[in-house]
Parts: sequence; C-alpha cells; structure tokens
Amino acid sequence: MINNAYSESVEESGTFLRIALQQISRHKLPYNPITYSVWYEFATGNNPKLTEKIHNLEKEHQTIPLDIIHKLFKQYIADNHFLLAEKKINEFQTILSELTTSMASSGNSLNSHGGSLVTYAKKLGRATSLDEIPPLSKNIISATKHMVASGQSIAKQVSDTASEIELLRKELEGTKQKAKTDPLTGLLNRMGFDDMMSQAMDQTKSDGIPLCLVMADIDHFKKINDTHGHLIGDNVLKMLARLIKDNIDPTDTAARFGGEEFILVLPGKKLEDAFNLAEKIRKSLKTMRWVAKESKKPIGVVTISMGAAQYTAQDSVQGLIHRADQALYAAKESGRDKTLTENDIEAEEA
Repeated sequence: MINNAYSESVEESGTFLRIALQQISRHKLPYNPITYSVWYEFATGNNPKLTEKIHNLEKEHQTIPLDIIHKLFKQYIADNHFLLAEKKINEFQTILSELTTSMASSGNSLNSHGGSLVTYAKKLGRATSLDEIPPLSKNIISATKHMVASGQSIAKQVSDTASEIELLRKELEGTKQKAKTDPLTGLLNRMGFDDMMSQAMDQTKSDGIPLCLVMADIDHFKKINDTHGHLIGDNVLKMLARLIKDNIDPTDTAARFGGEEFILVLPGKKLEDAFNLAEKIRKSLKTMRWVAKESKKPIGVVTISMGAAQYTAQDSVQGLIHRADQALYAAKESGRDKTLTENDIEAEEA
C-alpha cells in the first residue's frame, strides 16, 4: 500500500509538477518542500479533503498565505501518515483479539473431544464382552478425528494470522519511515533527524564514543533557482544527497535540515574525522560539471559551505547544532566553498 502511494507515470508526474509550480507561483508562495507537497497532492486529486479545503480557501482568499499552507500540510499530509499508522495498530489489535477468541474456542473443542476419549477409554477398560468393543472403537476413532481436525484448524488460523500480522508490521514500518523521509532527496527529514539524533546522543552518553555534527549549505542556491529554474535546483539537491550517501559510513546518518541545508550525524567520529569527511564531500561536489538536461546549457560549478562540531558532556542537542551552525556561518562569511570547525572559530576569537 505504501509503495502505491504515488504510482503515477513519468508523464503524469510531470503534469502534476507543472500544476503544482503554477499554483505556487499564482499564490506567491516560496518554493519549498512543504508548499510543493501541498500543491502536488492537490494536483493529483488523490486527497479529496485537501482538494475541497483548497477550493473553499480560494473562494475566500485571492492568494492562500503561507501559514495556512503549513496548516494544510500538517492536517492533510503529515498527519495522514500517523493516522494510517494508528489504523494499522488498531487492525493489529483486532487480529490478535480474534485469534485469542478463536484459539479459546478451539481449545474448548479440544478439551471436549479429549474428555470424550477419556470416557470411551474407561468404558473400553470395563467392557465385559466383544460386542461392546466395536461401538466404543468407532466413538474413539470419531473423537480422535475431531481432535485432529480442531488441531489443524488452530494451526491454519495461527499460520494465516502470522502472515497477516507480518504484512501489517511491514506496512506500519513503511508508514513510519515515510513520515520521517524527505520526499525529494530520500534522506531523513527534520522529524527523522530528531529521532536519530536522540538515539545518537543516548549512545554517546552510555558508551562514551565521540559524536560529531556537520552542517552543509549549498552556496548561492537561490541564484541557481532564479537562473536555471526550480527543477534544476531540485536536481542539485538530489545529486548532493546522493553524493553524501555515497561517502558516509553505514553508521552515519544524513538528513535534509532545511531548504538547501543538510546535516550529518557522525557517531564514533572525532572532529578531525568529521572535517576530513566534509572536505571529501565538498571537493567531490566541486569537480562535478552540471548541464541542464533539456537546454544542454552548462550550469557552472556548484559549491557548498560546511561547519563541524563535536559533542561534549555539557551539550544539549540544540547546543551542538548551534555550534555546528556557527562554524557553517563562519565558512559562509569568509568566502564560502570551505569547511570550518568550531575550533577554527575559537582560534579566530582568541
């Protein structure tokens, strides 16, 4: 079910994309993932409640303001994932309840047939003539067959239920993951980052391993969008996301933190390791040559600025993010296309 959430063809998705971009422009909204998600969903027509709400709003407002778009996103898109998760949990509980009832019923049936067998066995032991044996044997065979049938019924019920539960579990996991994933880049979104960061902090505190954050921001990204269009801008975001995923370790995590801003969670790495990884990504991106697919015109070199910080025992999540962000800001201020760490800032201030 999750895999079929957006099953349209390339041609259909292109049409929906153009409609979404036209609506964003008409309502004078920023081109960001939230506004794009709302209008793309509107364009598909797959979310009737959202479509009806937008039509009503357009009757009331000449242009729909951004704060209302945020509310629409939360109510009709983001929250839908959690409603779906809740529905799957309820289905899971219903299955377990039905299984329990069925097994109790089957158990009573087994007890009943078992009691009959005991009775027939006692009568067989008290038999005084051969004439009594055939009917008792017939009854014993019949009760035994019923017990076997009841046992097979329970086994099939358990097998079918186990398969259904496993399917629900996979759908529930898919729903949770979708709610935490940025649809454009495939990286974690801010919600997914918050969960992963909490786990990384707990591991660092319990195991004493180092933990670093790297924040990255595409230089002059607005100029890329303004000059070459938002489709090119989206491709730049996707390519950078792929480059990051190709260079980080399996234990590392990358997330899209904002419009053109990314964040890397690096457990087990010290500040020097984080700096070296950031530089590897920055230099690799700089070697890429970008060409617009349709016009074949060169886009030019795309660069990023990066900032790194390492966790200390006194840190909160926000404190660590703040220091990495300060290092990123310093990299931007000192000319862009470079990586700085919190130590570089301290050295400048000293």
